[in-house]
Amino acid sequence: MMYLKLAWRNMWRSRRRTLITVSSIFFAVIFAILMRVAIVGTFDKLIADTVSLSSGYIQVHHSGYWENRSVDSTFEQSPKLTSILGHRKEVTAWTARLESFALASSGDRTKGILVSGIDPEKENSVSHLSKKIISGRYLSDDDNGIIVAEGLAAYLKLKVNDTVVLIGQGYQGNMASGKYPILGIAKLGIPEMNKGMAWLPIKSAQNFLSTGARYTSISLLVNDQSKLAELKQSLIKQTKGDGYEIMTWKEMIPELDQLFQAKMAQNVIMSGVLYLVIAFGIFGTILMMLNERLHEFGILIAIGMKKGLLSGVVVLEMLLMSVVGTILGMVCIYPLVLYYHNHPVRLGGDMGKTSELYNIEPVLQTSTNISNFIIQGYVVLMISVILSLYAIVKIHKIKVIEAINS
Repeated sequence: MMYLKLAWRNMWRSRRRTLITVSSIFFAVIFAILMRVAIVGTFDKLIADTVSLSSGYIQVHHSGYWENRSVDSTFEQSPKLTSILGHRKEVTAWTARLESFALASSGDRTKGILVSGIDPEKENSVSHLSKKIISGRYLSDDDNGIIVAEGLAAYLKLKVNDTVVLIGQGYQGNMASGKYPILGIAKLGIPEMNKGMAWLPIKSAQNFLSTGARYTSISLLVNDQSKLAELKQSLIKQTKGDGYEIMTWKEMIPELDQLFQAKMAQNVIMSGVLYLVIAFGIFGTILMMLNERLHEFGILIAIGMKKGLLSGVVVLEMLLMSVVGTILGMVCIYPLVLYYHNHPVRLGGDMGKTSELYNIEPVLQTSTNISNFIIQGYVVLMISVILSLYAIVKIHKIKVIEAINS
């Protein structure tokens, strides 16, 4: 305890030197955190937007449905399944959907799209579709109209109150066709989805596809993505023998997971380069501090202080400065990260075009997951602690006369 007090007092004997050392660690922590939260936040948003509008984090569907995505592989929603989902604390929201591919036509233009029959209220709790409406209004249960994605509306040259014709194949080979007024236009963040999606109230979709009260899937949102595998296995046990297949988003959209893993691997390399730069910066600061104090060290050794004890106090000083710099960096950067999480930056120019090529919304949104702060702060702190051990080597090599005369 005495050595800790001594180290703390020594820190503030030269405020300028201490502030320089703390600042180097402070900014190192900030740069490391910003780099991490930017890439993680962007992909968290991409994954959340994609799965909320399509598969859900976990999806329940008829066994074999995912192989052909046919409306013939539909199922009736059972009270048992509804009860199971309603009693799972891990499931924050869920919605049943009736999805099918169809041909959308207006004038001399046609395009293949995904039509999704939805329960407006439950769908909104999963995908927040009402917030994406940029023109017109959201659906209600009794509507017989349609919402189309912005890119699709632009391609078909449609606006609110225009009519779109849908043609497809219904349940058990029935012909599916219908004309629907456009009640709203939604702008989606995922470029590919924005070009080819439309939503009907569930009753209108069931009439369009002649399925009756049947659904193609139930999509679930969860409160902890790290426990997806556990939740999946638990649901499989609870619904065993009911003819359901339960899959996670990673199984249904493997290309998205692969893209995420590739970007994380790339981020590891970039982080390694950043850590190397940080290490050189911190080491330079430590060298400056040690060289400035050579005269002081020489005097202390000359009056009888052991080199081992001196080096221990100096390392403890550096450890304290590292802790202070790390904590300050983590605390000070959080408000900025939180701001850009709530107010994402829209990317333009070449960066925006590159993002769209990967089917990623050109938006930079930071992640507020506290683990990103702790991990990056811990790594920078460890770099600082390891480099501070150089003080032991430096002090043990001190020649007293040369140090006093420096």
